[in-house]
Amino acid sequence: MEVLLIEDEKSKVEAISGCLYSFDVGVSGLVLNHADNLRDARRFILTKKFDLIIFDIYLPINSGGKEEDISFDIVDEFANSMNCHTEAITITRYRSDDISFANLFNDCGITIVEYEESNNKWILALQAKLVKASEKIRFDFVVFCALAKERMAFSESSAILGAYKNIFGLNCQEITIGNSKGLCIVPPRPGLVNMAIVSTKAIELFQPKIVSMSGICAGVQGEVNLLDILVADVCWEYQTGKFKDNSFNQEPYQSSITPSVKTELSQRAEDAEFVSSLKKDLFETELRYSCVRIVPMSSGSAVIAESSMMERIGAQHRKMAGLEMEMYSLYEAAHQSLCEPAVFGAKSVVDMGDSSKGDVFHNTACVLSARFVARYIADFFQ
Repeated sequence: MEVLLIEDEKSKVEAISGCLYSFDVGVSGLVLNHADNLRDARRFILTKKFDLIIFDIYLPINSGGKEEDISFDIVDEFANSMNCHTEAITITRYRSDDISFANLFNDCGITIVEYEESNNKWILALQAKLVKASEKIRFDFVVFCALAKERMAFSESSAILGAYKNIFGLNCQEITIGNSKGLCIVPPRPGLVNMAIVSTKAIELFQPKIVSMSGICAGVQGEVNLLDILVADVCWEYQTGKFKDNSFNQEPYQSSITPSVKTELSQRAEDAEFVSSLKKDLFETELRYSCVRIVPMSSGSAVIAESSMMERIGAQHRKMAGLEMEMYSLYEAAHQSLCEPAVFGAKSVVDMGDSSKGDVFHNTACVLSARFVARYIADFFQ
């Protein structure tokens, strides 16, 4: 458990830290971070995710400076940071009635407790916060699959699938990749709307460091081969725009992969040995020509099985290489979330979105994309 203690009075620091280390909440490896001035407190709050934050009200702006009321500044930083939903408590020698900005703390859900050496009320309040923080569900990563068969494909990857869980209504299965614990989640139905709801809910609930998606997609004829693994460099919803005078004026907005992840995945795409390892024990003839491509992809809630429609959608981006039904929602959910996890999606091509659409390559494609996602997530945490 990661705890941030913001306090400059040495006797209080010793008393609070002693309480933290003495109370067993069933969490191993409690890590206590300490800031004794506003500058350091800001740096911690804005750059690191905590399970519990303990505030003080009067602090020096810089180390060694004079104490002053920093309530407004510290609460503002907290409210607009990745830690805004973190359990928090203010332990102060002042009564609530004497605190100028007490309402600011209350509005952000920060409990204010009066500190007295002769009274253990603050200890009980702190222990209650520790218990609540320890009970929050967190996972290192979350993978989303639109279909159950896409999730099952992880059983043929380096990942270990575990128990099924119904967590706040989400269809979850525990998954372990290397030393990291995560969930693989399937929405009630495929499509942008269901993925937007489920991914937003899961990201805010579990606060993962990285989110991803695997599965199957359609490819653009002439741009990709069957069973290529397509990683969406940018993606957009092709259905946005305006119908006017019997025509549809498109208005697509793009969402992008995390830049650092893109660089690392691009390097893996060029690694012939890495790509070959993904195809182990798979025997489709098309695998001979398949590769990993970092490309633009479009998303929409309709299944497309008509080449003319693929051409119309492809006109939105001259290098569009793939079409699928959920990835744009995941990218937007990750970028707009408070914890801002790294994000990428990888899907394997099973058809070209024309009348010959079928499910011949579905199983192989699911395994390829699952292996790719599992391998990268393992590397990400190393």
